[in-house]
Order: sequence, then C-alpha cells, then structure tokens
Amino acid sequence: MDKEMREYLDRKLLVLATKDDVEKLRQETKGNLRQLKEEGKANINEWRQEIKAEIEQLRKESKGEIDPLHEEITEGLQKLWREIQSVLDQSNQAMKSFFQQVREEGTTNIAHSTQETKIDLDRLREGMDKLQEQIKQMAEEVAPLNGKIKEGFMEVKEELGSMIKFSYADLEKRFNALEARVKALEKMVLP
Repeated sequence: MDKEMREYLDRKLLVLATKDDVEKLRQETKGNLRQLKEEGKANINEWRQEIKAEIEQLRKESKGEIDPLHEEITEGLQKLWREIQSVLDQSNQAMKSFFQQVREEGTTNIAHSTQETKIDLDRLREGMDKLQEQIKQMAEEVAPLNGKIKEGFMEVKEELGSMIKFSYADLEKRFNALEARVKALEKMVLP
C-alpha cells in the first residue's frame, strides 16, 4: 500500500471508523499477513529447490572429477600389479634357474648364484618402492579433492542458513508493524 493511500485511509478511518470498519480492516490485515506468510513460504521453498539443484550439480561435477581419477588410480594399480607379477615371475624363474645351477654345478657356483639372487631381490625391492611411491602420490592427489567438496558443501549450507534467517526476520518485522497499526486503530476507535 503506498503512502498517499495509507494517509487517505487513516483520515477516513478517524472520521468514519466504526467497530465494523475496524473489524473489516483487521480481517483485511490478517488476510494480507497470511498472503505475505504464504509468499514467504513459497520463496523459501523455491530457494530450497534451487539450492538442492546446485548441491546435486556440485555432486555430479565432483563425481565427474573423481571418476576419471578413480579410473586412473585403478589403471595405475593394475599396471603396478602386472609389473610386480612380472618381477615376481622373473624372480621365480631366476630362483628356479639358481636351484638348477646349484644342483648341476654344486657348491663351486654358490657365490655367483648368490649375486644373481641379490640382483633379483634388488629389482623386486625397486618394484615395491615404485609401487609405494605411486600409491602415496595417488593418495595425495585425492586428498585436496575431498577438501574442495567439503568446502563447497559448507558454503552452500552457510548461504542457505543466511537466506532463511533473513527471510523470517523480514516477515516477522512486517507482521509486528501491521499488528501495531491495528492496535493503534483499535485504540482510536474503541474507548
């Protein structure tokens, strides 16, 4: 209601105000308050839907970022597993070869065979070290993504909380102002 209309109604109400008029005004005010309340609820529901859609979109985006990383990690682990298997197979072959040589050549070739075993074990150790490094690297790459996702959810949560607080506070102020005006009119009209 604009200011001129309010002043006009105030003047008319002071001159012609009756109990019926006050009651009618009170009913209109209540109707307006209900309408404002419903509009507020509708706005809040609309904001909730928008925020839910944004959260869902963030989940989809983060999943789109995590899935390729997960596939890359899986492929890396499979590759490492194949390398380890290969190293183990090579070590196994070397060990078989070693034992065969010991049987055939006896104790004269023990020093030579020990050196070959040490080389094979060094290769196995190197393969295990590589595997460990790659696993650490992949874990370090995944940790920041989890942090970003948590930060995004916290930001959305904070925004939603502040929007809801603002909306209810504004509605409460309007409601209190209208109640005060109705009481003032009742005091003017009713002794």
